[in-house]
Amino acid sequence: MSITSAQAEQPRQAPSPVASDEPVAARRSSGLGALLLRLHFYAGVLVAPFLVVAALTGLAYTLTPQLDAIIYDTELRAEPNGQPVRPLAEQVAAARATHPDGTLSYVAVGASDATTQVVFTSPELGEKQHSVYVDPYTAQVKGQLTTWFGYTPVRTWLDDLHRNLHLGVAGRHYSELAASWLWVIALGGLALWWRRQRGVTGRVRRLVLPDLAARKGVRRTRGWHASTGVWLVVGLLFLSATGLTWSRPAATSPTGRCWRR
Repeated sequence: MSITSAQAEQPRQAPSPVASDEPVAARRSSGLGALLLRLHFYAGVLVAPFLVVAALTGLAYTLTPQLDAIIYDTELRAEPNGQPVRPLAEQVAAARATHPDGTLSYVAVGASDATTQVVFTSPELGEKQHSVYVDPYTAQVKGQLTTWFGYTPVRTWLDDLHRNLHLGVAGRHYSELAASWLWVIALGGLALWWRRQRGVTGRVRRLVLPDLAARKGVRRTRGWHASTGVWLVVGLLFLSATGLTWSRPAATSPTGRCWRR
C-alpha cells in the first residue's frame, strides 16, 4: 500500500506593495515646480512683447520735450528782443480770431522765450482741442496745433503707443492684461530659481550672481536670466503696480481718480 504524505499548504502571502521611488511630498513638490515653470513660460510669452514696446516707447516719451522743441520750434518759441509783453487780453483776442466758434478752455503763459498757448474746445474734436500759439511780444499768431490735454501731436502719438499700441480698446486691454500678469511672472521666476538652488552651497550668492563656471549653452543662459530677474524683480513689481493704477477700472474708481490728480 502506497502512503501519500499530504503536506499542509501554507497560505501564500500577498506580495508587499513596492514602495514608491519618491515620497508623496516630493511628487507634489515636483508637480508644483512644473506648474510654476509652465506658468512662467507662457505668461512670459504673453507679456514679453508688451514689455519691449513699453520700454522703448517709455524711453522715447522721456524725449518728448526735446522732440517738441525741434519739431514745433515755430509754434513754441518766441524771441523777446527787449520788447514788453502785450496784454493777455490782446493775445487771447488774436487767438480767438482764428477760432471764432470755439469755446475758450484755458490759457497757458510760458517762460520769457515761449509763446502763449490759448486752447479752444470744439464738439467735433471730442477729447482733443485747438491750441493756438501767440507771440507774447507782438500778439501775433505763430501757429496752431490739434492737441490732447495740451500735448503736441508727437507727444500724443507716443502716449497712445505707450498705452494701447495704437490698437484702441483691444490694445488697452492687452497692456492692462500684461501689467496684471507681470507680478506673477516676476514672483514665479523668483520661486523657480529659489527651488532650483536648494541644497546648493552658497545659495544666496547663486541667487544674485550668475554661475560663470557653467558650461556655455542653456545652463549659462538660464543663470544670467535668473540673476538678472532677481535684480529686476522689485522694479518689475513697481511697474506692475503703477501700470495697473492707469487701467480703465482703476481710472474710473473714486480712488483712482484721486490718485491720477
